[in-house]
Amino acid sequence: MPVKTVTVDFWDTIAPYPFTDEIFKERVGHSFEIYKNYGIDYKKSFDLMKSVYEHFEDIWHNDARTPTTPEMFRHVEKILSFRLERYDFDELVTYNETLVTRNYFDLKPEISETLKYLSSEYNLVIISDTGFEPGREIRKALQRVGLLDCFKYGVFSDETGFAKPDRRAFEKASEVTGCDFSEMIHIGDREAKDIAGARSAGMRSVLFTGFRSDDEKITTADHTASTWEEIIRILTVAEK
Repeated sequence: MPVKTVTVDFWDTIAPYPFTDEIFKERVGHSFEIYKNYGIDYKKSFDLMKSVYEHFEDIWHNDARTPTTPEMFRHVEKILSFRLERYDFDELVTYNETLVTRNYFDLKPEISETLKYLSSEYNLVIISDTGFEPGREIRKALQRVGLLDCFKYGVFSDETGFAKPDRRAFEKASEVTGCDFSEMIHIGDREAKDIAGARSAGMRSVLFTGFRSDDEKITTADHTASTWEEIIRILTVAEK
């Protein structure tokens, strides 16, 4: 069947996720400026942020959902056994939700042009598991670079309450585009999330290795691509 809908992961597929020590330390430094008013030192602030990261990973991999940023800082309050002042809690949430999309969102020009081309040829839908950054902030980032209108819809895990490989994420894309799974193909960087999810729905899939190649040797994807030029070639062949 010809491809009518292309679903695309966001982080490490459209844009690289800057999962760096520098950003972790920025988060720690910011939280310390708040926590110190509660008698919490830098070392404890470091440990609390580490626990936030670990809490997220545990829920994402074991519960097939992604905790929201407010939920992650409620986890901190549980560790501390007290509630932060509302303005401090809100500051932690806002800072961490916007840090990456405002300061580290990096979109290569060739990917931007490819997305514009794909949107003219196919229904283009984002299916993204979110971290600190909710779907709301990802949409704002895309709006700032003039790409939001390329996408017919965004299926973001913080909004749906479920994460890939949950079949419902792909069902939502099918619903909003009116396409059968046989007319859809998914592009993403993670075997256990993107490829397994697409396979569970009976969709074709492409493992994208341009930013993250960890799963290249174990993938069950129909295709593997390291550049968006390769993706266009794959889609062109799929049309025949």
